[in-house]
Amino acid sequence: MNLEEKLRELKRSASKTLREDALERQLEYIRRLERRPRRVAAQRTPEGVERYIDGEVRSNDRGEYFLASQLLPFGRPYGKFCIGDVAHADLSPLELFLQGANIPPPSSVVYLDTETTGLAGGTGTCAFLIGIGAADGPGFRVRQFFLRDFTEEKAALAALAEALEPYELLVTFNGKAFDVPLLETRYTLARMRSPFSRLVHLDLLHPARRLWKLRLESCQLKTLERELLGIARNGDVPGSEIPQIYFDYLRTGSAKCLQPVFFHNALDIVTLAGLTVEVGRVVAAAGDGAQCDGRDLFSLSRVLADAGAAELARATCLEALARGLPDSVEPQAMWHLAAQHKRARRYNEAVDLWMKIACLDSRFAIVACEELAIYYEHRARDTAKALEFTETALRLLDQNTCSPSWMERFERRRQRLLRKSSQAAYLVES
Repeated sequence: MNLEEKLRELKRSASKTLREDALERQLEYIRRLERRPRRVAAQRTPEGVERYIDGEVRSNDRGEYFLASQLLPFGRPYGKFCIGDVAHADLSPLELFLQGANIPPPSSVVYLDTETTGLAGGTGTCAFLIGIGAADGPGFRVRQFFLRDFTEEKAALAALAEALEPYELLVTFNGKAFDVPLLETRYTLARMRSPFSRLVHLDLLHPARRLWKLRLESCQLKTLERELLGIARNGDVPGSEIPQIYFDYLRTGSAKCLQPVFFHNALDIVTLAGLTVEVGRVVAAAGDGAQCDGRDLFSLSRVLADAGAAELARATCLEALARGLPDSVEPQAMWHLAAQHKRARRYNEAVDLWMKIACLDSRFAIVACEELAIYYEHRARDTAKALEFTETALRLLDQNTCSPSWMERFERRRQRLLRKSSQAAYLVES
């Protein structure tokens, strides 16, 4: 055996020894683990949810789930809102927000809200409590489908789909962005058909923002229910804490912590119903304005204008101005009304409003001067007047911090009007 062969043999022997040593260390570690006394995990002994929540365990071909159900009598008040209004109010004005879809009778409207394991959504987020509410005989029935653990999700989803069958209109709050996409994802993962595709969906977040953002500090559900419905939540659990409460329940098995979660969800559903009635009431006040704040009427006039109801939009905006608006809102309302008049070719009314706006200390004064300059240059053929309002706008721009492009825009108009004036003067002299 030459030297090279001896070296190769030594390497093989060393490599084999290293592998054997590593294997022996791993085996020794396993032996030590086996010699340790075994620790048994604490057994979770779940309490029956029905001990704290009025409901029962239900089952279907997908398994078991927990259902809580309560019937709220129609005569029961919630702040300024009476639950019976859900069954008797005229909801047809809500068609304004449904892009041509018809509003079914109140008995075919269902309200939905979920409590989830996370507030960000996504595939890993699960709705552990799904609440629905609807008019039912002598009252408003709230049903809440609850997962005592995640294995009950398919059964709860199947029960929810069956419960939604009689209804035509689904009402949520931010449901288009959160609740419904989340539930549709859960149906997909469970290989089940979603019940939402056939339902007309009204997400009240968007009408609420359009109608009340001028008057309210925010358009969160708790703000709307306090300011519009007079509902005060005393001792209510914050929504941000609800996922952790559910995880605590799964960890400890104690269902007592779930009581405020069920209450929170049920009150959200009642608030949805009351808010639906309130939106319908405000829209129905178009052109009348009975018992409506001027700011709400102005917001409504903008919604009506966007929907193509021009005459009603103008009448509602006039009513809003007649009611009186804050200084921060009035120029905006006047500008909106002037734009409506201009669109309808009612130039005299539009000019009157632009004149008033131009005298106000408001950012709208500058654009009002621009509209007046355009009107006098192109429609009234009064170059001198057009130049007057252009120069007024330039003075206002000089007094305020504005984009240089605005100065350039008005300066170009001024130069053009000066040339027109010079040409007119030359023609007169010749």
